[in-house]
Amino acid sequence: MRVSTRSRPARTLGVGTIALSVSLGLLTGGLGTPQSASAATSSSAVATTQVFPQTSATLSQSGITVQAAASKAAKSKAAANRIMTEAAKHKGKKYRFGAAGPKRFDCSGYTMYVYKKAAGKKLPHKANLQQRYGKAVAKSQARPGDLIIIRSGTRGTHAGIYAGGGKMWAAPRTGKTVTKQKIWTKNYVVRRLV
Repeated sequence: MRVSTRSRPARTLGVGTIALSVSLGLLTGGLGTPQSASAATSSSAVATTQVFPQTSATLSQSGITVQAAASKAAKSKAAANRIMTEAAKHKGKKYRFGAAGPKRFDCSGYTMYVYKKAAGKKLPHKANLQQRYGKAVAKSQARPGDLIIIRSGTRGTHAGIYAGGGKMWAAPRTGKTVTKQKIWTKNYVVRRLV
């Protein structure tokens, strides 16, 4: 193998790079004996400096991406748990048209109140308007804490909070109280707010 003898500017290696290079045998002489850090200007050391930091940066960036995704998922799950806890607190409170809590609720007033109190999310006081908020999610991907909007055609007519198992927390109608009820129709949409 022919080694170029052209002069190159000296590069500074960090202690971690030298230690890793030595442990990987990249800064070796004759029979595999590690050389001192002064060998940093040799061809193999320069090549190591050019390649290793890029690999290190890539690993660091992907590690940060994975950590960020895990952190976001954990925050989302915690927010969904707060929503479910808040939704259940109001079990048994009476329905009243136009009411938005905390003593009485209509359906959209209930979802509006729970999302604001538990997750700081602002929703309008109409089921039809609430269906425009959050991220659309397939019914098969619904998670507890997601917003459910029952529809007539494409118009939202009833709102609730998905509780899992095909049920939702809702303030159903006059004469009823906040309860966990079965989603009785297939004409509904799921919106994820957290």
